[in-house]
Amino acid sequence: MLLKRARLIPRGITLPGKQRLGQSLPPFNTPFRINNCRYGLALKRQTIFNRQGVVEMKMDTRHSALYYLIVFLLLALPATASWASVTILGSRIIYPSTASSVDVQLKNNDAIPYIVQTWFDDGDMNTSPENSSAMPFIATPPVFRIQPKAGQVVRVIYNNTKKLPQDRESVFWFNVLQVPPTNIGSDGGQNKMLVMLRSRIKLFYRPDGLGKPDNLAKKLQIKTVNKGSGKSGIVIVNPQPWFASLSNLNVKVNGASYNLDADMIAPFSSQTWWLPGKRSLKSFSGTVTVTLVNDLGARISESYDVPHH
Repeated sequence: MLLKRARLIPRGITLPGKQRLGQSLPPFNTPFRINNCRYGLALKRQTIFNRQGVVEMKMDTRHSALYYLIVFLLLALPATASWASVTILGSRIIYPSTASSVDVQLKNNDAIPYIVQTWFDDGDMNTSPENSSAMPFIATPPVFRIQPKAGQVVRVIYNNTKKLPQDRESVFWFNVLQVPPTNIGSDGGQNKMLVMLRSRIKLFYRPDGLGKPDNLAKKLQIKTVNKGSGKSGIVIVNPQPWFASLSNLNVKVNGASYNLDADMIAPFSSQTWWLPGKRSLKSFSGTVTVTLVNDLGARISESYDVPHH
């Protein structure tokens, strides 16, 4: 019940039964209307995860073959945020500890309206809106209708329900779920499929006094590590109070090149990447190229010589 957490029903919604303005929205298997657009009808649900977002698919079970074909195609596609109709302007949210709130801009690039729901999680993609009340951030409005080709400002507020560290950044995830109307372009008597797209971007809570991570890439430290089984790896140490968001990691050793899965390195911590196969790094020449994403979403690369033992 992805809309269960909503505190208020937006004006103009007609709900089944005796529900009125100010009550919670109904579950998705109960249709509701906004200005003659029907939302929320679903007979079958499948959730598909990828690295940057989530595709929530809902459809009639009689479309089994088509359903699994679309599941396969969606899994093969890149991050959902790049082809969602309702997009978030910006790749991350920076929340200074001195700010009372931060505004996030959303844009509906489609020719139809959507219902949008927003919430936060701490990295668990399975966190639903009704289970996100423990998060120290809230978004208002949490549920709204966004018109075709229109924008919407969502205000993010730190509610101070959880004390966050003041000597380093903290990270949370901002979720945006778009729900299309089910009667747009409908053909009477035909089975329908409802595809909902969920986008996620990071929110970095930055305590006052940390400054900006202008030279973050230059201050990372590279080490090598070897296992007794003959495997070797690269250790990247982040001795700084900011998160290092890696978008690409390439290791070139002895004429071979390896593109490793990029990840985020927390403040004052390190991560290890193991090279495929049995390759010793005890005597060789090579470089490690790290590409990071800065506050503006730009990618900055830095190359390091791999240290010798």
